[in-house]
Amino acid sequence: MIHPTPRLRFAPSPTGPLHLGGARTAMYNWAAARALGGKFLLRIEDTDQARSSDASLQIILTGLKWLGIDWDEGPEKGGDFGPYFQMQRLPLYRAAADRLLASGHAYPCYCTPEEIDAGRKAMEEQKAGFAGYNRRCRNLTAAERSAFEAQGRKPNLRFKMPEARVLQVHDLVRGDVEVNTKELDDWVMLRPDGVPLYNFACVVDDIGMAITHVVRGEEHFLNGIKQRLLFEALGAECPQYAHIPLILNKEGKKLSKRDADTNMLDYRDKGFPPEAVFNYIALLGWGFSGDRDVFTRDEMVAVFQIGNIGKAGARFDEEKLRWMCGEYVRRWTPAQCLERARPWLSRVVPEAAFSSHAAWLRNVVGCYQERITILSEFTDKIGWLFAELPTLDEAAQKNLAKEPASKDWLRGYAEVLEKGNLPPSWPADRTAADAVVALPSKKDAAAPTCAFATPAQIEQECRAFTERIGVKFGNFVHPVRAALTGTDKGPGLFDVIFLLGREACVRRLRAAAAR
Repeated sequence: MIHPTPRLRFAPSPTGPLHLGGARTAMYNWAAARALGGKFLLRIEDTDQARSSDASLQIILTGLKWLGIDWDEGPEKGGDFGPYFQMQRLPLYRAAADRLLASGHAYPCYCTPEEIDAGRKAMEEQKAGFAGYNRRCRNLTAAERSAFEAQGRKPNLRFKMPEARVLQVHDLVRGDVEVNTKELDDWVMLRPDGVPLYNFACVVDDIGMAITHVVRGEEHFLNGIKQRLLFEALGAECPQYAHIPLILNKEGKKLSKRDADTNMLDYRDKGFPPEAVFNYIALLGWGFSGDRDVFTRDEMVAVFQIGNIGKAGARFDEEKLRWMCGEYVRRWTPAQCLERARPWLSRVVPEAAFSSHAAWLRNVVGCYQERITILSEFTDKIGWLFAELPTLDEAAQKNLAKEPASKDWLRGYAEVLEKGNLPPSWPADRTAADAVVALPSKKDAAAPTCAFATPAQIEQECRAFTERIGVKFGNFVHPVRAALTGTDKGPGLFDVIFLLGREACVRRLRAAAAR
C-alpha cells in the first residue's frame, strides 16, 4: 500500500558539486512535495566510496540551502525513515537480497569481467539482437555453484529479468510507454562486499522511505523499468515516475561546461541572486504562466503540477539568466542592494565606509541598479570613485581628444564647481549630502534638509555654463564624463558629480586638462 502522504526525494551522490540538472531535479521534487502537502526528503547515495567525500556533500547541502530548497527529512534533520545515507543501510540491502534469492527473482553470478566481456562479444558476432550479459550463471546447479566457490570466486547478485515480457507503463511526463524486457539485461544488484548498485539500493530505499513520487532525468527511464520489476518482485507498490527531459544549450545540444557552470555555488560566488537562479531554473521545462516569467518560490508552489512539465528538452541561456538577475536587482531598494552587494563592494570600499557613509553608498549602488545584472559587476564599475585619478580607457581618451578646446572647457568648469555648493569629497563628512538620493529618476525631488546642490541643481548650473561659453551641451558632457570617471559609461553625469564631491571633481578636471 502506497503511503497516504505524498513523499518525494532528491538523492544526490556526493561525488561532485550540485550542478544545474541536479538543482532542477531537486527543485521539481521539492515544489511537488510542497504543492501536494507532502514531505520532501534528502537521501545521500554514497555507495561510490572511492569518489564520495564529505566536501562534496557539504557543497551539495550549501547549494540547496542557497537556492532556498529545504528538506523535511535527511542530513542535519533526521527523520523516522532513516538512515538517510546508503552506506548506513547495508543490512537492509542484504535482507532484501536474501528475499529475492529465496523467491527466485535473483541469482548469484560468478563470472569474471573477462568472461562477461567474452560472452558479450560472442553475442554480438552471432547478431543475437541483444548484446548484454549472456546469463551464463542464471540456471547453475548447486554443484556448479559449489565448484565456482571452491575456486574462490565471490559472486555478484543479479536480478532475473523476465524474458520477453511487454510492459505498459505510465509516466507522469512522457505518458503511456510500451517496453519489452527482452531489451534489458540481468543487471547486477549487489556486489560481493555487500555494497548495492544504483537500481537495487534505489528501490530498497524508496520502499523503506515510503516514496510516492519520483521526478528525475529522462536518462533514468530504462532504470525505471528495471525498478518497476524489482518493486513487483519485492511485493511493493511502485512510486509514480516522472522522467523529465535534459537541459540543452542554446543550440539544442547537450549542455557542457562551456555553456554553464558545473557548480551551483559558482553562481553564488559571482553574485547571481539566488531567487533569480531558482526562478530561471524552474522555467527550464516548466512554465509559471503565459504572461509572467518572474515569480516567487511560494507562487511556484501554489500552481506547480508534475504533469505540466514539458516533454521537450529545455535550452539553457545564460544571457536570459543574467537578464532575470537584473530584474531582481532592480526590484530591491538601494539599502537592500547595498546589503546584498556588500561582499563585492568590500573589494574596493573601505570597511569603515559601510557604517560611516552608508547613505552615500546607497546612492552609489542606487545609481547602478539599472546598469548591472549580477552583484560582482559592482567591483569593476565603482572603482573609479575611489581612485586618486581615474584610469582613462580608450573611449575616454577619444572623447578628450575629439574637441581641441575641451581642455579649456574642463579648466573653466573646474572653477565653476570649485566655487559651487557641492558636497565635500568622500571620505570627508557628508552627513547632510548623504540624505539626497542621487538617482536620475529622482533628480527633481526636493531635498530641503540638504545644504548642498542636488544633481538637478548641478545640471541647471552646468547648462548655464555651456550657454555662457557658447558650447553645445551634448558636446560638453562627453569630455567631462571622461575626465571624471575614465570611461564613457556609468550613472548620469550629475549623479557622478554629486557622488564625487567638490575636491575630487576639481582635481580630476584639472588633471585631464593638463594631459
